[in-house]
Amino acid sequence: MKKYFVLLYLLCSASAFAQFKLSGKINHYSGKETLKINIPKVYGYYEQNAINIPIAKNGTFIITLPVNTAKFGDLIFQTNFHLLLLDPGKSLKVELNEGDKSIKVLSGTASPANSLLQTVNVEEYPFFLQTEQFYIKSDLATMNTRIVKPYFAMRDKKIALVNQASINPKDKKLIAAELKYAAYNNIYELAELGGENQANVDKLIAGVFNKADIKTDTFPAGPQYYTFINSYLIWKEKTTGAKPDKWVSANKYLPDAVTEQLVYQYILRSVYANDKLQADALTKSYLKKFPDSARKADIDKKTNKLK
Repeated sequence: MKKYFVLLYLLCSASAFAQFKLSGKINHYSGKETLKINIPKVYGYYEQNAINIPIAKNGTFIITLPVNTAKFGDLIFQTNFHLLLLDPGKSLKVELNEGDKSIKVLSGTASPANSLLQTVNVEEYPFFLQTEQFYIKSDLATMNTRIVKPYFAMRDKKIALVNQASINPKDKKLIAAELKYAAYNNIYELAELGGENQANVDKLIAGVFNKADIKTDTFPAGPQYYTFINSYLIWKEKTTGAKPDKWVSANKYLPDAVTEQLVYQYILRSVYANDKLQADALTKSYLKKFPDSARKADIDKKTNKLK
């Protein structure tokens, strides 16, 4: 009997550890707006990953989220995305303001990392995307001087701030890595904006991506890393003239552990688009290479529902 209670205690403790408690209050809550949190399976926003958070009439809310490893999630209110870091076994209390759409970290065991996250603002919209004057008519040297050098200096300053912070070393690595790859992702946004100056913009991107380290700084990696890796494969296919095939490209350029995560995302994307042909083809190749993947049960469950 004693062994039974010990086992029950251990199971309950493990269950509690694989959870994150999020609570807070919305000031001046009108009762009309909804609150969600999106926790990406790998990267990107999909409605299927969004979790609705019930809000009381007085604007308070509380929810327990299932997380078995540190995950980034976007708290979504009034179409604004507030990035949070969800660590298993921790808690966070925040304050949202319906008036100015702001968020404030109040307390909780996850507050140090999340206060830092709000300070460095991983998803800050870069200055060079706010006006085309930075790239539409500039030559390569000018763009490097006006975009890459100052923007990466800003990124490095934020990373230095993270490295100096008194937070969990693992959280520190995760946040620093997200800043690093978010910068690459914002540079890649220029790929569709070059217009008549596209040749120089392509050279700018090539200069950045050729020097980029595709090996993740931490594993499992955050969504900004996988967003970058997806863009990197697209860029590689485009610049080498290869036939677009993410499975082939992923296996050619990426470590297996990264390929396993990234292609899982591609399978999910096919499922969400109800593209059975693509989902089945990717699944077949995926499970042949990764027969013991921890994702197998979820993939089978989702693909078997496709018609």
